[in-house]
Amino acid sequence: MSRRMRLVWSLCFTVLLGLGGSMRSGLTARTPSLPAAPDPAPRAHVDLLVFAPHPDDETLCCAGVILQAGAQGKTAKVVDFTSGDGFPAAAAALTGKPIEKLTPADFRELARRREMEVSSAIAKLGLGPDDLILLGYPDSGLDHLYRDAGTTPYRQKFTEATKTYAIVKQDYHSAMHGAPAPYTHAAVLADIMELIKSLAPSEIYVTSKFDGHPDHQSAYWFVHDAVARANYHGEFYTYLVHPAVGAENEWPWPHAITPLLPFAAHQFKGEQIPQTLPWPPPRRVPLTPEQAQKKLEAIHAHLSRENAASKKLMPDERASLESFVKSEEIFWPGEK
Repeated sequence: MSRRMRLVWSLCFTVLLGLGGSMRSGLTARTPSLPAAPDPAPRAHVDLLVFAPHPDDETLCCAGVILQAGAQGKTAKVVDFTSGDGFPAAAAALTGKPIEKLTPADFRELARRREMEVSSAIAKLGLGPDDLILLGYPDSGLDHLYRDAGTTPYRQKFTEATKTYAIVKQDYHSAMHGAPAPYTHAAVLADIMELIKSLAPSEIYVTSKFDGHPDHQSAYWFVHDAVARANYHGEFYTYLVHPAVGAENEWPWPHAITPLLPFAAHQFKGEQIPQTLPWPPPRRVPLTPEQAQKKLEAIHAHLSRENAASKKLMPDERASLESFVKSEEIFWPGEK
């Protein structure tokens, strides 16, 4: 990138740091009050751009549409907001240590393993190394970054990192701009806007604003705001990974590998799961048994960190992930 373009993006970061906001869905949503950043130099157009808060979310809910895109000669890229470095039970399972004995190095090792897992998973879906974009923002910290418009970088309590990083390949900001980005709201939003403008995707996918995980809600709002600022006119879809808090094992349903059955809503403690989202979902993409099998193989790539400790610390992890293998994938429209 030229010096002039670097200067332009530096100025854009300064502008973004001053934005205020209002409350939406329990999170502080930023309303544009200044001109949008100029378009970056265009790169290769992609048909599908899949945003995931953590490594594995893209596989659980979008493996089928990625496989179908490849079969149709279309292109796809996966963007992971974080490397999953804020998951104590997983770090303990990986290292064999008690949670209270974990160190920042242990959480970075978890990040390395999860980056390797997602690289292996998307390869099973027909994507290559260049189709994976690792932003390197903090797991268990996206909600803080969305709420806080301040300029002081957030410090992730597990890794103690304050700026973007990735291990198996460069984080996106370092690769594009020569240095990591600070953990700030403005930096996340600028990276997402740049990706949308430069890749000009036909379809964007991200977790639902009604997802029960705060990082997943925040990923939605970051993409939502970037879509608005980038004046994006393509298709915008959302997917659900976690139901409401307290109903974690009630989604997906049936809670088993069922490649010949669709997703189903059901009653739990007097409420329908999934909550809030309309049922049936407005977009249902059928999968062939062969595509469902490939999806299962990709999900298994995310389980390489399993060992004896994980069976004690995360006994339901495998069953929960495998239950996303159904005869379809389902989506709801995002707001523009």
